[in-house]
Amino acid sequence: MKASLPGPIADALSACRGHFIAAAVFSAFINVLYLAPTIYMMQVYDRVVPTAGVITLIWITGVIAVAIATLTMLEATRTRVLMRASRRLNRLLSAEIMGRLMSRAKVKPGEPSTTQAMREFDSLRDTVGGPAASAVFDAPWTPLYLLVAFAIHPILGCLVIAAGAILVTLAIVNERHTRNKSGKAHAANSAAYASHQAAIAEAEAIRALGMRRAMVSRQIQQRSEGLQASGQLQLLGVHYNSLVKFIRMFMQSLALGVGAWLAVEGQISVGSIIAASVLLSRALQPVEQLVGSWPTIMQARLALQTVRRLFASTDGAIVERTALPEPKGHLELERVIVKSPSGSDLILRNVSFALLPGEILGVIGPSGSGKSTLARVAAGALPPDAGEVRIDGASFQDWEPESLALHIGYLPQNLSLLPGTIGENISRFAAVAGRAKSEVDALVIAAAKLAGAHDMVLQLPNGYDTVIKTNGFELSTGQAQRVALARALFGDPKILILDEPNSALDTEGEDALGRAIAAAVARGAAVMVVAHRTAVLNNAHRLMVMQEGEISCVGPRQEVVDELKKRATRPNVVPISQGRA
Repeated sequence: MKASLPGPIADALSACRGHFIAAAVFSAFINVLYLAPTIYMMQVYDRVVPTAGVITLIWITGVIAVAIATLTMLEATRTRVLMRASRRLNRLLSAEIMGRLMSRAKVKPGEPSTTQAMREFDSLRDTVGGPAASAVFDAPWTPLYLLVAFAIHPILGCLVIAAGAILVTLAIVNERHTRNKSGKAHAANSAAYASHQAAIAEAEAIRALGMRRAMVSRQIQQRSEGLQASGQLQLLGVHYNSLVKFIRMFMQSLALGVGAWLAVEGQISVGSIIAASVLLSRALQPVEQLVGSWPTIMQARLALQTVRRLFASTDGAIVERTALPEPKGHLELERVIVKSPSGSDLILRNVSFALLPGEILGVIGPSGSGKSTLARVAAGALPPDAGEVRIDGASFQDWEPESLALHIGYLPQNLSLLPGTIGENISRFAAVAGRAKSEVDALVIAAAKLAGAHDMVLQLPNGYDTVIKTNGFELSTGQAQRVALARALFGDPKILILDEPNSALDTEGEDALGRAIAAAVARGAAVMVVAHRTAVLNNAHRLMVMQEGEISCVGPRQEVVDELKKRATRPNVVPISQGRA
């Protein structure tokens, strides 16, 4: 198990070993007790009926009642044990899976999305705690019924072997025929769900742009493709299940016929006729259940592959690191390269610069020049494909990510507020992580005041306890930007990375932003501001111009402004429209 599965998954399954052993023990008793009805029938026909033994009938009926009651109790207990194993897997692995999903800075083509990976894990858990697992535990006990059948008569034993061989062959053929179709159906449905979620998230823009009917048609088409693939898989499964059911019922009837012939020949008793049919039915039941559960088992196997890919792609993302002292805020990028998701283009090309504590660096340039990508790299949100990002001389990889993030304030271009209260978003959900609420509340209000958002928040329905994203209440873009700025300022970070921090602010908001940046610089923070509206850069110490993923110009603010003006007057030189500062 350790060799074939990622360590955390193998450890979680090992932790459930006791549950699986208990389920196996219960399965042993269950399958032994399933012989009770067969023995009961033989006793009724061979002893009670010929001798008119009513007392015997009463006694053996009482015994069979206890046996069946015990059998049903054990089956219910086994189901509960497997369900507990499923829940234990959830406790042991769900946080690990979510943590690894959150730690991935880049998602390569074919890697599981957050919702898909968790959905796949739930599919795997459901299989562990469902009927398919019970069938797996029952299957090894088929030889028990085979031995009993041989004990009654060798011909009946051979009949059970023949029927079992036919069903096993059908199961193997079913697996081979459905393997590819199951993978295609799985991929098609996953793509349809992902597209559906993306469309719902952008429903407002879709309505405003008159794309509702087009998007509905597109979703229906994608959904139909997934359903068609699933339908083909299910139809193939129905064919095999029907054939298996026919084989089982025919062989059960054949067992009656063979038993009757053997009874006529005087080789077995009359009671053995019915017993042979019941015995064969029970011997084939686990195989039939496995064939019926095969789509579920295939889904679980695909789910395990998805989770294994996730673990393989994030093995180096979560490791224990030596705790370094609090950073002073010296940020340095050395020959940083960032590739496009496909890997065919370069978004950043050998970018190198340094940002010192107490300094404001303004980053300008045309759209698509790599400014936002540069901000993501500087904030630690996106690891570079090559080059180094250093804080106080230590590589980003040497810092414990969660501890370092407390000293970095990052305002992304898309704001990225999360479901929860205003206060929780500003505090980066610090109270959920175990920080004292009184301390968190004080820091939240301080950050909101510094961002000029305190009075605005107090005007909301429940102030800092206003819930956003989950109850239909939405902030305006300007309000959301102020809250996101307060979140970046929470805890007085030593490095402040602001990407288009004034894109949705009014004059009052821009003034508050300027004061917040000045206060951060006054306490020694290093500040990097990416901006199109360059009024916020009037107090920048240096400007850096990005163009086509490279640093086109960098230096003291006024020198860069003068250089941009010279470029604008040169013939055959395209001016950088965002260069005004």
